[in-house]
Amino acid sequence: MRRFAQMLAAAAGGAMVLAGLAAPAHAEVWNCFSSVNTTTNVAGAFCASGFGSYRVAATCNSAHYPYTRTVVGPWVTKASGQSGPASTVSGDSQGCHVVKAWTQFP
Repeated sequence: MRRFAQMLAAAAGGAMVLAGLAAPAHAEVWNCFSSVNTTTNVAGAFCASGFGSYRVAATCNSAHYPYTRTVVGPWVTKASGQSGPASTVSGDSQGCHVVKAWTQFP
């Protein structure tokens, strides 16, 4: 009986070590939408389902070098079961005009 208890304790310890080495859970968002409002010169991204982080990225055109560059909004985190926050970026603050947007994931 004592030997069985030792084996059980060893197995439990090994399982705890393996659990510590396992990869962390991967958060995932989906039903994501991105858009550009040329009137306000703002790009935005919004995810409706899942949970995790995302941000908007946008192609921004300028009359000055570099003529086209990518600008990004802040990372936002969507909680499970709640509506996701929007990540937005303004072309005005970047000195360019947003023309295309997409959602980025970590």
